[in-house]
Amino acid sequence: MGGPTWLLARLVVRPPTLRRLPRPLAPRRSLAMVKVGRFSSRGLVVGVILSTGLVVAALGIWKNWFGLRRMLYLDRRIHALTFPQPGQVLQRGADALATVPLTGRVGWLARTVEVATTQADDLDVAEHEWQVLGSPTRTSFQGRLALPTGCSRLFVRVGEPRPPQAFNHVETCEVCVGEVFVVAGQSNAAGSCATLFTARSPFVRTGQLDDADRLVWKLGDDPQTANGGGSVWPLVGDALVERLEVPVGFVNLAVGGSSIRDWQPGTANFTRLVQTLRALGPTGARAILWHQGESDAGMTADDYARYLRALITATHQALGTSAVPWVVAQASFKDGQTYDGVRAGQQQVWASGLARRGPDTDQLGPALRQPDRVHFNAEGTRAAAGLWTAAILEAIFQAPPPADAPPVSGGSAKLSPETGRHRPF
Repeated sequence: MGGPTWLLARLVVRPPTLRRLPRPLAPRRSLAMVKVGRFSSRGLVVGVILSTGLVVAALGIWKNWFGLRRMLYLDRRIHALTFPQPGQVLQRGADALATVPLTGRVGWLARTVEVATTQADDLDVAEHEWQVLGSPTRTSFQGRLALPTGCSRLFVRVGEPRPPQAFNHVETCEVCVGEVFVVAGQSNAAGSCATLFTARSPFVRTGQLDDADRLVWKLGDDPQTANGGGSVWPLVGDALVERLEVPVGFVNLAVGGSSIRDWQPGTANFTRLVQTLRALGPTGARAILWHQGESDAGMTADDYARYLRALITATHQALGTSAVPWVVAQASFKDGQTYDGVRAGQQQVWASGLARRGPDTDQLGPALRQPDRVHFNAEGTRAAAGLWTAAILEAIFQAPPPADAPPVSGGSAKLSPETGRHRPF
């Protein structure tokens, strides 16, 4: 045994080698169970975070962290008075009253809003003087209020519910009723004098547009516009307060260097003019005072009149009324001379009845102008203020100033708040 024949026989009868099979996969259900377990853990963590956040938020509101209750209106406070604005002058009506909306924001917990007013000579507000303005809608309230000519102190508070042994929150501001004028045109209307003028009377007010084109009211001192200079309006305001014995407010929208083309319907200046007239409320303004023409010195009379008529007509259409008259000045003085085309165009608009005759400021020659021979110097500004005062009294009130009226001059000292509270009328 053991020869080649034996070895061959062993190879022939040797069984074949079996391949190794792969290890079977784990059941799918075990994978699913792992995934479900993972997501369940995440859901639990998220739930814990949300629950903790809600608890912290509730605690923060309860403790009023960072003023959360006020930010979320979860109180019974007066949060804002949106109309009228503090210090605003409202246009009086024929009955010497201004019936205006009173609007604002209030906390969710307030059920009623109450209002009381005092005149400057009143020194107290008795409990019986409060009247219910209305019930808020969500966090907004509105009502109507009739205010007399003069300056009134306005008190607004939450009525019901009343906290025990305490007073509800009160907001207060001063609001005046008198004469309101909107000024439009270019730089001599806006004010370009190097000398700034102040109003002697605290009853002269100016409404200025902020960066969001919202009206903010202040005392009537210069400047009247952002980045403006000295103007006629503090002086005109003083003269009108003395003559009419009512508060006087100006809203100055004039734009230096603007052409009458820049005020046509569709322009930014026209849009701002209409928006401002609407923002003054239902009582509006007494008149629009237009002083412009220097930038259009080369324009023909017909062209200037056509542009000005289009501007006035479009304003009436946008407001739905022609009740606010335009007072148009004669203004064309530039480079030391006047221009007949612009002057004749302004006269055409007077003759058409669309505008009333304003002052002729072209009569203020080079001696009353700055070295640029366009803008008024300090003496020219005082002279122009006298012309504007006389024109407004005649065109609007048919009441020329008294012959013995002192010349208009600028004041430099401001009255104290205590003095400003007393009405001279």
